[in-house]
Amino acid sequence: MLKVRTFKAFHEAEHKSGIIEGYLFNGYSKRKLYCLSETYEELARLYRGIPQADKTCDDRKDIFYRKQLQETKEVFASHLDEIAGAFADVADTVVHVSLPMEHKRKALIHHLKRQGIIVRELVFIEGGAAGSYESASDGRCGNRISIEARAVGRHTVSASVLGEFLSGFFGRRLVPSAESALVIGRGYNTFIYEDEPRYTVLSAISRAVKEDEKISGDNFSLEEYNQSQVVVMLADGMGSGELACRDSQAVIEFMERFLEAGFQKEKAFSMVNGAIAAQNGCCNLTTLDVCALNLLTGEAEFVKAGAASSYIKRGNWVDEVAADTLPLGSIDELSPITQSVRLGDTDMLIMVSDGISDAIEDEAAGRLREIISRSPIQNPKEMADYLLRYAINSQGGHIRDDMTVLTCCFKRRVGKGF
Repeated sequence: MLKVRTFKAFHEAEHKSGIIEGYLFNGYSKRKLYCLSETYEELARLYRGIPQADKTCDDRKDIFYRKQLQETKEVFASHLDEIAGAFADVADTVVHVSLPMEHKRKALIHHLKRQGIIVRELVFIEGGAAGSYESASDGRCGNRISIEARAVGRHTVSASVLGEFLSGFFGRRLVPSAESALVIGRGYNTFIYEDEPRYTVLSAISRAVKEDEKISGDNFSLEEYNQSQVVVMLADGMGSGELACRDSQAVIEFMERFLEAGFQKEKAFSMVNGAIAAQNGCCNLTTLDVCALNLLTGEAEFVKAGAASSYIKRGNWVDEVAADTLPLGSIDELSPITQSVRLGDTDMLIMVSDGISDAIEDEAAGRLREIISRSPIQNPKEMADYLLRYAINSQGGHIRDDMTVLTCCFKRRVGKGF
């Protein structure tokens, strides 16, 4: 849990605006992170410095083997560099801390005391550019309020109740963060609040397994990595059956682990690609479609590797998100291209595997976009089922490839007077 008092240990640089800028980690913790970063950098240098075998041999198999070995060493060294960079990024994390205006601070403390809550310390925390929390109403991520408080007497108060008091005081919806204590008791504890996401996501999935197979080669994931970000992924392994399933599942699981560890999705993307490319002479090709949804701003960021087009339905209008990219594992270094789209209330995100797009596009180019546009369906499950049925009917009732449709409906939360 992030304790307010740790900010007093910052290398502080206070500005006229009253904002204190400092590193999130300090002293031993910061040195430890830098040490880990330098260790991985040194390992990368060691891998790149391993001498190559004797080049005098003219045997073609030996030459090919040496070439593959050198490429694998370079991929592994690049991965170590990425990990080193991740540790350094964490060590250099900067936050901005500011105090509320004195009259507001006193008014809030007095207001909460009447509710049976004693406040000892109150600060605003910003993970982005410096600025006043009270004026940061543009939906940016990273703005939080931290309170050190206890309850009066022997009774306890839920952290969500304190959130309601703060919401009323500041005129914006505030909810406890994952780092916050949950119950206000007799002893002082730290409670951290952040803006309630403006949007919520309703999702659905429809799938069909290729004829004569028992298991789908497609895998998917929909995970909340914090209260304001949902990441949707769809992977399609080459071929079908158990092997394709294992490949696509490995891609999804590795991406989930990297994202959970705090890697940027582009870095996670590159590392997973390198690992696949180093296996079996690039035989385990897998397509990957990633969409990161920001529930505060409505921003949707796509990264694709050989994946079929995705679609965003706004009433009768449909935007197509496509990228002419190679599957994961096709080359050692695959540079991800990020595309951003702004979503609004009732917009629907539709992601499909190649089995769906190939079956429908066989009728005519642009056919999938057309039928999505014409459909009046607003329920994500009904849309997923409809597209799956259409794809199967397009092939005369046959399922010639694994088929997956993943839909997400973007809904604006109903406010409570804010």
